Amino acid sequence: MKMSPKKFRDELTNRILDLHWQQWTVFGVSSHWSRTSDYILDLEALTVSTIAIGLWDKRLSHITMEWLQMNRQWLNLNRVKRIGKLFTGSETCEQNPLVDSAVMEAYLDFLKPSHSLSAHNRGHQNDQNDVVSEHINLINKYEPRGTVVSPDIRSTSLLQLFLRSVFGIDARAEMFLYFLCGRRGNSNFISSEIYFEQKNLLRILNNWADAGVIEEDQEVSGLDYGLKAPSFWMQALGIDQPPPYINWARLFLFLDRLAIGLKAPKLLDDRYLVSSFFRDLTPDAQYAASITRVVLPHEKSLHGEAYFEPFAECVFQILEKLSR
Repeated sequence: MKMSPKKFRDELTNRILDLHWQQWTVFGVSSHWSRTSDYILDLEALTVSTIAIGLWDKRLSHITMEWLQMNRQWLNLNRVKRIGKLFTGSETCEQNPLVDSAVMEAYLDFLKPSHSLSAHNRGHQNDQNDVVSEHINLINKYEPRGTVVSPDIRSTSLLQLFLRSVFGIDARAEMFLYFLCGRRGNSNFISSEIYFEQKNLLRILNNWADAGVIEEDQEVSGLDYGLKAPSFWMQALGIDQPPPYINWARLFLFLDRLAIGLKAPKLLDDRYLVSSFFRDLTPDAQYAASITRVVLPHEKSLHGEAYFEPFAECVFQILEKLSR
């Protein structure tokens, strides 16, 4: 029996929710999921993606807000804003942003050290659609329930937080993590990977190059920096081997665009239109597939609706591997 677009959409929604629950459990949320992951997790990317799917599972939203209230000291709010622009900007999300700007504003207000329901949100709720109002009300009616604990920053999956305890909650920790995982690049490229301002990264790169922490690859054209003596740093930090580096913001953007886009009524039962939608997302899917070593179907060899089921199966394989 063929998989229907509706069945795929429902199963995809459940699996994306499972992935979020699994990652928040690693950070310290109480659930039946294991507190381990095969990957280094990204707090800000997970936070923004959870905002995007917040109304799918209100219990997840509430428990996430409680964790963020209790462990606010680990969060980089400026990075939340930069990643949030990917989800609120129509240029990265086709015609419709994944997160309404009013929802993002309310959440950013909630994440500030002293948060309150802003006059802006109170005064303009009549101008907001039902979904946006429901989402903002969800944020503003938050109450703690005592269901979270502090993260175990010695966990390899939470290497991001461990390095923040060493370098502080700024670009240095994120860039050192990037280098420690064997990645290379210049300030422009690294900025697109870790979501910090390029000029700030350039200053840090110059300082680290002068100090001998990083070194330039002389065999490539242009600046290309990498960590000098990575084994020394891993030994000093007590790390055997870091998991592979993942741009979680990019991955979540793909998964959320896929799931939210499939909720459009016109895509509910039309395999041909859904296949066309899949083809539009193929460049983003290729990154997810490369990280998880899943082989995507060839677009040109599968015409029309024939692309639907092979692509859908690959998405499930990607999610299965990301949830390990």
